[in-house]
Amino acid sequence: MKGFKFKLQSILEIREKKFEDSQLAFAIAKNRLHQENLIMSNLIKTHDETVFSLENVLKSGGIDKTIIFIHQNYILKIKEGIKKQKEIIKAAEKEVEEKNRLMLEALKEKKIMEKLKERALEEFKSTIEKHEMLQIDEISTNRHRKVL
Repeated sequence: MKGFKFKLQSILEIREKKFEDSQLAFAIAKNRLHQENLIMSNLIKTHDETVFSLENVLKSGGIDKTIIFIHQNYILKIKEGIKKQKEIIKAAEKEVEEKNRLMLEALKEKKIMEKLKERALEEFKSTIEKHEMLQIDEISTNRHRKVL
């Protein structure tokens, strides 16, 4: 509205920027969690394929101890990788939760400022309306005096 200036506009803009930044940080954290989950699913898939391959070697009958040893070591290494990846995913989930909390907090702060701006605008409109009504009353009183 013309003539309306919100006194706390700079604070509102800062809070809007903070909210946008927190949204970006949340999206980045969520994307990281998704990537870590993909890594985990690849590790599990590799583990399953290696176990299947070892079973095929054992069923084939031509038991070569080195191949069995290599498969077992690789399976152990993959299991360690899965264990580490679970920890990474847990940390990424905590980060997503924290970023979500910060984003909701920033949204709440932004909404408070928007409400204050709305109230200030309503007060401004009310003041303008009262001023216009006074002017109309004054004009009609002056016209009435001229008629008499």
